[in-house]
Amino acid sequence: MNTENEKTKRFGFTQFRFVVAGILLLAAGLKAYQLATAPLPPVVQGSVFTPLLELLNDRYFLMLVVVGEILFALVLIAGFWQQWTWLLSLLGFSVFTLVSMMKGLSGESSCGCFGSITVNPWITLGLDLVIVACLLVFRERLDWSFPPLDHKKVSAVLLSWLILALPTMYWMLAFKTVSLSENHREIIGQSVTLEPMNWLGKTFPLNGLLDAEVLPHDWGQGEWIVLLHHRGCSMCEELLRELAEKVDSLHLDRLAIVEVPDGKAADVPVRVRERAGLVCSLPRSAKWFTPSPVVLTVENGTVRNVQIGISASEILRVEVRN
Repeated sequence: MNTENEKTKRFGFTQFRFVVAGILLLAAGLKAYQLATAPLPPVVQGSVFTPLLELLNDRYFLMLVVVGEILFALVLIAGFWQQWTWLLSLLGFSVFTLVSMMKGLSGESSCGCFGSITVNPWITLGLDLVIVACLLVFRERLDWSFPPLDHKKVSAVLLSWLILALPTMYWMLAFKTVSLSENHREIIGQSVTLEPMNWLGKTFPLNGLLDAEVLPHDWGQGEWIVLLHHRGCSMCEELLRELAEKVDSLHLDRLAIVEVPDGKAADVPVRVRERAGLVCSLPRSAKWFTPSPVVLTVENGTVRNVQIGISASEILRVEVRN
């Protein structure tokens, strides 16, 4: 009987903490890479959770999350006060579960937990629930006191954290982009962030950057619908396929499809390319960052409406049917 009890207790939080630490280090590394190489995607608008998700999507807040995850992972590996680190792990992944659920209900395409790697929030919700369940199952009868710490081990953890966290923070803070405005500067070789929500009521700022041999003779006159898209946007690709399937019943002569380059050229279906009023791209001499899809209503050269994400797809479907 004693042997069986020993076997059942052989795997507990003492071992599972290494799994938790590994997940935290992986998440921290991927988030750090995203923060150091690209702007954060905007939060989907229109949800009751939008204000809270915008706070959680703040760049500097996420930098603190990264260095915090690194520190906590090192503490887990060192095995300090396991009863308290078990409790913090349980609370932490419970919070992650709630955040994943909010993002799923808000229509976010990715949880953001693993940086630029797109993972559906409902998948991470399931993963978080599994980890919470494992933490509850693998809980051992731990001592809730505060036993003395090994000062050498504490020093080793702090030193390791500084060695990892300081270069990571510098790397994340060093990333800079040029924000495009009406009076844009030379962009060759630059990382350029498009902020369409700031264009409302202003002159369409991409006029001088459209890589088109000839602009339509009535460009800048009347109302145009402008779609900004790129190859890495699954919602954009789905929208373009839908336009191709229904092209005969749509009015595309006042639709401008502008590709935001992200490496390879995006595929615009031939039937859509033939019917659209303008199909072009931004210069490939710069590195572009933008939310997607973006649909703009441009009236006489001035941006009158901006929609991003799901709402952009919906407004485009309505506009091209009119």
